[in-house]
Formats: sequence, structure tokens, C-alpha cells
Amino acid sequence: MEVKCMLKNEQMMKLIKSPNRIVSKLKGKKADKIIRPDVSPSLSWNIRCMLCLLPSLLGIVIFFFWPFIRVLYYSVINNQFHKKLVGLSNYIDTVLNPHFQLAMKNSLMLILIGVPLLVVIALVLSLLLAFYLNRFPRLRDAFILPMLIPTASIVLIWQQLFSGFTSSMPIYLLFIWKNIGICIILLTAALTTIDKSMFEAAKIDGAKTFQIHRKITIPVIMPSIFFTVLLSIVNSFKIFKESYLYYGNKYPPDHSYTLQYYMNNNFLKFDYQALASSSVLTSVLILCIVVVGLRLQRRYQS
Repeated sequence: MEVKCMLKNEQMMKLIKSPNRIVSKLKGKKADKIIRPDVSPSLSWNIRCMLCLLPSLLGIVIFFFWPFIRVLYYSVINNQFHKKLVGLSNYIDTVLNPHFQLAMKNSLMLILIGVPLLVVIALVLSLLLAFYLNRFPRLRDAFILPMLIPTASIVLIWQQLFSGFTSSMPIYLLFIWKNIGICIILLTAALTTIDKSMFEAAKIDGAKTFQIHRKITIPVIMPSIFFTVLLSIVNSFKIFKESYLYYGNKYPPDHSYTLQYYMNNNFLKFDYQALASSSVLTSVLILCIVVVGLRLQRRYQS
């Protein structure tokens, strides 16, 4: 008995001296664990994730949230020198400005005309690539080229092709050309997830190709279509660079004068109050469009 007790004591001393060993003795449903007391517990998984996200969150706060707060502040003062609060006076002046009204009308026209055309063309091409031209996988890569080709090169070609046009059609076509690649990628990815047994069952029941796509394909990928529409609407507010290069000056024709031109011209004139108020109004417009689109998508899914 004394020998057994001595052996147990020696084992306990070895366990205490070893820094990283843990011994568990199971007795029924209980477990007695011997852990060295001076070993500090490691950080939890959530804390480590937060530490990894901290640099990105700090960058978002510094470069996005803080500047937007400054924009809100500039939109409610009379100028950047006296800094007297004027409430919503700058917003009222901006809304009543005829140049802002023209820019808002043209931006909404681009959304109402350009975005539906973009989504419809992308949907038709995605259906062809997914079901009828799947034997030519290299053809899908061709639609990514508009995203890779520099904008300045495309604008030079556009200026030669549409030099005699006096409407906003070249800008609409340039918007479609620039964004059709990402739309095709999203819609084609959604089409590849549809179970083919649904199409086979519909063909057995005598459904035609148009009926299959109208009754099965479109409803199944409708969430992806909603997302593509929202993404296209947001991208419609990023057409300023292409339009500026196409017309070559800061005052394009009235049919192509958008909100980005209005904000850019106020920035060049150092009219920060008009710039800030128009930026806030544009942000509110985009936010309302996105919220309405997400609610429609959720209602359709439910």
C-alpha cells in the first residue's frame, strides 16, 4: 500500500511540473481535471474574430462614417466659415434648383429605361448560355471583357460610333455594356442551381420551352433577379466617369446631365452646402430604392 501511495504521489508531482499536460479521470459521468493553475486561458473565438475585424471597422469609421457625418454637418450650416445653423434651408434651395431637378430627372430616367433593358438583355443571354449554348464555355468568358477593358478605350470607340447622336442613347448603351458582365454572371449562377428534374417533369407534361421558362425558371431565380436589379440601380449612379469622358467637359447636353455632374460642378465652385445637401438627398434616394427592393423581394419569397 505504501508503495502504491508513493507511485501516485510521484505521478501527481510530474503532472504538476508539466506545463501543458491535462489528465482526466472519469468516474461514471464525472470528470476530475488537473490543470496547472498558472496557465492563462486563451482568448475566446468571438474575441479573436473581433480583433481581426477591428482594423477594417476602424477604416470604415474613419473613411466612411466620419466623412458622412461631416457632410451632414455642412448641409445644415450657411457656409464653412461662419458655420451658422440654417436647418433645412440648404435642402430646400437644392430641391428648388432647376439644375438639380434636371439632374434628378435624367438620373431617374436612366433607372427607368437603362436598368430594365440591362436586366432583360442579361436574362436572355444567361438563358442562352445556361441551356442552349452550354457547349461553348469560352463564350461566357467573353461577357466579362467589358469589366476588364479600360473605360477610356471604350469611350474612344463610342465617340467614333455615336458621333452624330444628339440623344442620351450612347450613355444608356455604355451603361449596359459596362454592367452586363456582372449581371450575366449572377443570373447564370442562379440558373445552374435549378434542379433539372423540374424541367424534365414539365416536358413530360407537354409544356413548351416558353412556358417552362415563364412558369419555372423565372419564378425560381426571382430572388437573384431582384438582387441584380438593385445592383444595377446602384451602378447607374456610377456612370459619371464614362459620361464625363464621352462628352469631354463638365457641362454635357441637358439630356445627359445627371446628379453626379451637379455635385461635381458644385465641388469645383466650392459650394459645399449645395454639394453636401445634394449628396445627402442622393443617398436617401438610393437608400429608399434599396429598402423598397428588399421588401418586395422578401414579400415575394414569403
